[in-house]
Amino acid sequence: MMLRRFVPIVALGFFGLGCAGLDSESWLISEKQEKELGAEFHAQLLAEEMPELSGHKEVKDYVRKIGNSIVPHTHRKDLGYTFTVVDTDEINAFAVLGGYVYVTKGLLKAATSGAEIAGVIGHELAHINARHGVKRLESYMVISGLTSLLGDFKYKDIVSGALGTTETLVFSKDQENEADDIGADYTLAAGYNAWGLVDFFEFLHTLEPSDGGLEFLSQIGELFSTHPPTVDRISKISTKLTGEGIARDSSAYTWDEAEFNAIKAMLP
Repeated sequence: MMLRRFVPIVALGFFGLGCAGLDSESWLISEKQEKELGAEFHAQLLAEEMPELSGHKEVKDYVRKIGNSIVPHTHRKDLGYTFTVVDTDEINAFAVLGGYVYVTKGLLKAATSGAEIAGVIGHELAHINARHGVKRLESYMVISGLTSLLGDFKYKDIVSGALGTTETLVFSKDQENEADDIGADYTLAAGYNAWGLVDFFEFLHTLEPSDGGLEFLSQIGELFSTHPPTVDRISKISTKLTGEGIARDSSAYTWDEAEFNAIKAMLP
């Protein structure tokens, strides 16, 4: 499986600045182009690198249901989103610019509740809403002298080049932390207990080697020093939720354990 060689063009969290900060940005890539480029990324990824889970409609519908329940609470709710279950046992999730979110079969197997899945998807939706994937792609195109390809609509060439140049697509600690922060807000707004993301991070922490090597989400397989250690992310999200008075046992939010476990039992 070639999944390990990519860091996807992911929109990572930004919302310390709020929507005004996003709207005031000057973009080389328009939203229309973002969606068209995202569609090209999606096509190439599924065709060449990571097949979608075949069959198992109930599993895929469940992931879509969670994703679509969060979308109305995002800042770009009208973008149009696609949620895909990838047929690999690697534990991962990521997002591609233009509204594409991916959750691996391995992640579904590793999770213990729908709230954990909602926390993961909320994190990824925060990336997309920030347009950080667009920023990364713009930087890559400027550095590589490819900006003229936008005007020529040579999206396939842009995408092929970007997917083969992972070094330029590494995300920062601040971006990941902000995605955690805003993703938790999205998750809560949709009615899921955001402590689920904490629980999933704690599980990932048990998989880390002694040097803190395993990093979660928004990058596939490769581990980069720019990402905050999982233990730091656990602490920051826990502090946020405690400060906002969100209790683990709050009846205001669901863990969605029963339905999730029924779906999980269907996985091959």
